[in-house]
Amino acid sequence: MRLALADIPKSFSRRDGRVYLAPRLLRPRDLREELAALIGLYEASLGMRRGDFPNDRPAELIGEYRLARSLSICLGEWYSWQSEAWPGAAAEAEATALAAQGITSPTALRLALYDFAQAAAGGYLPSAERETRLGAFAASLSIARATLDALLALDDTREERLRRAAEAAPDAAELAARYNQRAVEALLANASQVEWRVPPEAAEGSGGGLGAVVKQVCFLARRMGVNYDVAFEYGFPDLAPDLAPAQDERGALVAERRAAYTQPSPRSLDAAGLPIIITLYGPQELMGAPNQYGERLARLCRALLGYRRAVGVGALHGALSGWATVYLRGAPFTFTLDDRLLRLLRTETLADVSAAIGADVAFDSLLERRLYEDFTALERAGETAGWRLEREPEPLLFGETILVPDFALTRDQRRVYLEVAGYWRPGYRERKARKLLALGGAIPLVVAAPEDARAAFGALEQAYPFLWYRGETLSAPALLATLLRAYDDYPARLAALDLPGLLGEVARRGRIGVVEAQAALHSYTRDEVAATVDALARQAAAQGVAAPEWLEGLGLCAPAWLDALATAARAQVEAAGGRLPLAALGASAGASAGTLAGASAGALAGLAEASLEALAMRAGLLISRASLFAAEALTPERAESDAADAAQVAQTALADAATKDAATAERPQRMSRRAQPRKGLRRTSSGVTWNAPTMFPPELAGDEDAADPLTPTQADE
Repeated sequence: MRLALADIPKSFSRRDGRVYLAPRLLRPRDLREELAALIGLYEASLGMRRGDFPNDRPAELIGEYRLARSLSICLGEWYSWQSEAWPGAAAEAEATALAAQGITSPTALRLALYDFAQAAAGGYLPSAERETRLGAFAASLSIARATLDALLALDDTREERLRRAAEAAPDAAELAARYNQRAVEALLANASQVEWRVPPEAAEGSGGGLGAVVKQVCFLARRMGVNYDVAFEYGFPDLAPDLAPAQDERGALVAERRAAYTQPSPRSLDAAGLPIIITLYGPQELMGAPNQYGERLARLCRALLGYRRAVGVGALHGALSGWATVYLRGAPFTFTLDDRLLRLLRTETLADVSAAIGADVAFDSLLERRLYEDFTALERAGETAGWRLEREPEPLLFGETILVPDFALTRDQRRVYLEVAGYWRPGYRERKARKLLALGGAIPLVVAAPEDARAAFGALEQAYPFLWYRGETLSAPALLATLLRAYDDYPARLAALDLPGLLGEVARRGRIGVVEAQAALHSYTRDEVAATVDALARQAAAQGVAAPEWLEGLGLCAPAWLDALATAARAQVEAAGGRLPLAALGASAGASAGTLAGASAGALAGLAEASLEALAMRAGLLISRASLFAAEALTPERAESDAADAAQVAQTALADAATKDAATAERPQRMSRRAQPRKGLRRTSSGVTWNAPTMFPPELAGDEDAADPLTPTQADE
């Protein structure tokens, strides 16, 4: 249960035209005896009915009603009021009797009493008859009269008993710290935005520099579902002028680097030596008033205040400061967050908060989640042309602008960032457009934006490649097409290849697998591989050596290695009698490939049929297809033998057909008559009977004396 703002003692002050708000927090020596007495009251009341608990006693002990109420709410983390379980104080025989009648809860008991009152007294029990009727009802249930009264009110809140939920009671210091935490959280939950100032010295002991600290803060904000913005702090009174970088030194910066990429320049955020302002916002801008979004904002601020060096990501508790805009009755107030406040809070560590919010990767929108899932699925299938998608990349800096992209895509020494500008609020789009305009295209960046945002971002299409989308789906293949179109650096990758070294490596090893070969060739599409293999062939011709060949499924192969594998494949076909299905050839040839120099056992297992067919043709084998799905490899000798057998079978069939035709020609020619209908029913009309036409004529039916079917005869009388 969150503390209500009305229950938190507060003070107000005015400075420089602004109204400041400060909650009353308990310092280390404040009210220690009173807090201990309050905890003692709860310990002494364990097992007491809620209706008997002295509700005014906490205020008498603390001396202030609102503070006592807030402390009682905080004590709810250690103590709770619990209803007694059914059947309460009823005897075992009484519980058995009630269960036999289907009564297993106070609600069922009250329903049974209602039915009894309806049947016995029309639904109303007069005062004079009440005790008598209730006694009769209890007797009908085989329970005592006192048991009936206790069970009817068993789930009444006044009958709840005080229980301790924790293993041990808190001490006064723990209760004071928890009250301070929840009081600050209550104010932050009603804030429209919070601004944190992160100075350069905040990264001391973090192990990753200021960029790592900023990235961690932004990552935590995403996990908790809070919007954020990052910028340099300029113009603050305590900022030394000589800390600002010179104009000619302002270039593309990377806050945190794990590898050397060609772009942007490998300068760090720490080199700027400037404080960072991280703005967390949401409730007031999104929905007009703080609500559940404010709860997330409060939890995130608590996590930031709980940064500790033991977590391994920074020690911000000695340097972090900020201020929040809190709304009370619709009016804004400034709430200062500084180191003095931190000393009064025993906040959790970042690890504790991260464990509380779960380990799932959080996304700003369902669109980003779907894009991440679709792209990683393509990546697992090897269909991303070597691009790898990374969530939560390092912040980017250019001059006074800091941008934290949504994704980063990496391939070799190339790193391209992706910014999804899909949020619909006009203020958000204006800020995003200004930030992208300030970067001026200095960062390799792809911007994904909805079609209805062309008015806000259309002017930036000359500086960045845009990926426009509709609805709530951002296509991963469309993103790949945009990357290949806007950041195609194949000529530079080809020029940087060591072609003589690659030729020597292929000759030494015999074969380089597909994945390794693509990485070695710096080629990730079929067209790029074909072009690079052509460049290798030209280099081989210049050196007077055999050019390597590319075979799908096997990779980059030396001609001698392929010839040896083809010879082994032919031997397998010959061992099978000169005929072997291609699928079986792949398994058997792969098993024998282990005897070849530089080849591994099972190299052809699972190889595509087209690649197996190319290998078979290289071995001088022929391909026969009995159907679309049944292909076989044959030796030329077996093919000639099969052809001869087929010719013999055909010749025999022709001879048999000729003999049959001759026998047919020698048969006596008989005149055939047109078949007639079979003799049917007789119909009598005007004394004359007509015979219906029969199927066969009389001479063929065996009735030589039958009359003409069309001749009328006298009907029998």
